[in-house]
This record gives sequence, C-alpha cells and structure tokens, in this order.
Amino acid sequence: MKTIEINHDNLSHWQLSLPDHVIALGFFDGLHSGHQEVIRTAKREADRRGLPLSVMSFFPHPKSVLSRGQKQVDYLMPIETKKEKLKELGVDYFLIVEFSLDFAVLSPERFAADYLAGLNAVHVVCGFDYTYGKMGAGNISTLEADGNGAYSVTVVEKVDLYGEKISSTRIREALSEGDIGMANRLLGEPYRVEWCPRNGLLPYYTLPAPGAYRVTVTSGGEEKTGMINVLCREKIDFRRMTLPEDARTIITWHHELKEPAYSAI
Repeated sequence: MKTIEINHDNLSHWQLSLPDHVIALGFFDGLHSGHQEVIRTAKREADRRGLPLSVMSFFPHPKSVLSRGQKQVDYLMPIETKKEKLKELGVDYFLIVEFSLDFAVLSPERFAADYLAGLNAVHVVCGFDYTYGKMGAGNISTLEADGNGAYSVTVVEKVDLYGEKISSTRIREALSEGDIGMANRLLGEPYRVEWCPRNGLLPYYTLPAPGAYRVTVTSGGEEKTGMINVLCREKIDFRRMTLPEDARTIITWHHELKEPAYSAI
C-alpha cells in the first residue's frame, strides 16, 4: 500500500499521477465495523473493475481545525496503526488530505472536481450519512451530480448495533464511561492503545475512564494478562506488571473490573 499526503501545493501533481481508481470516503477513525463495511464494499467494486482501491481520509481532525486548536480531539486510532489496518483490508492507496481552514471552505462542487474527479476516481463509495464541502453542504444526494459524469457512486447503508448506528462518537462515549465491552463490540475487535514505558500514552490514543481494567499487555515479545488502573486521561498504574523500558507496548482492553477491591487509585 502506498500512502500519499495531499495538500493544496501538491494536488496538481497527484491529479496527473494517480491512475483510475475506486475510492472509499470517510474519516475512518478507529476503523470500526461500519468503516470496514464501506471499505470492503469499495474493495469488491475495485476488484470487479480490475482497478486499484483508494481510501481518502483527512488530517488533522476537522473539529480541531475549525475550533482553531481550542478543541482537543482524541483519536481512536493514530495514522500509523490505521495504515497497517488498511493494508490488511486490501487498500492500494491511502490518501491523507490535509484538512486546513482553506480546505474547509471549499464548495461541494469544488471538492468533487478537485479531489474526486480531479484525482481520477471513477467510482466512489461512502456511508449513507457522508457529507463534504463547506459546512457539510454536500451529501449522498448531490455526490454523483457534483462529479459531472466523472464517477459513479455506491452508498453503504447504516451499520448498526442494538438499533443505533455504529460510530466513532459512540465508541468514544463508551470509553468515557469505562464500557470496554460496548467499545469492543462497536469496533468489531478488542480496543488497543500503544504505550511507551518512558513517555506514557503515545499521541492520538484515547484511554478509557479512570478505573480498573483487565488487559493483556504485549511488550518485548511477551504477553501478560492482568489488571491495571487508569488514573486520569494520560496516566496508568501498571501495579505489579513490569514493562521493558524501550520496547513497544500494546495494551489490549478486555473489560472494566467493578469490584470494590479493584477501584481506581
């Protein structure tokens, strides 16, 4: 998989360089079950047409940019982990578009012309509630028309759990309440974060609410399952679990421990 960072300055280069492709659109934070359905639908269409598959996402988070840095947005999955997952899903090109204040004011028609048709997308796949352009003025009812015949569109219907749409917002809410079970069901797999024993939580990861949790810690080629305490937004007490200082550490979250003996420190 090739990762391509696109901004206003290099857009024209990639408009001339990218081949015809099928593209999946979305922010794709967390790559939850709903996101994966969009990408798998796009993958089937790309294979049917004999074309490469692209996924377009955006960075930094639009909410952070539009608030001019006043609003901190915690991510469910940083870019590097997202790359690994997209490669596993069969993506050929990962297009990361710089979300700037200038980009935010593009009209829906301009976005479609420059970033979809202009980048040689011949088929677009997105979720039922996808919006684009200034103030989210463009949506699935305008997407194909805004392409002026350059591409066709497939819309993926809502993927839900217990009658509610699976979304990154729901996952963040579950984590903020310490409901790891719900977060894992929405993701379709256990929630994971990366931790550095020297520096703590790596950027763009979100910890669950303060409390005690059963986890599996993978570090230095070893796995240990036990209990840890989340003390605050960026601090963990690993209790008796000793971690190598320089090894990459992955924490896989299983469930919160409710017993009084396991209350947060």
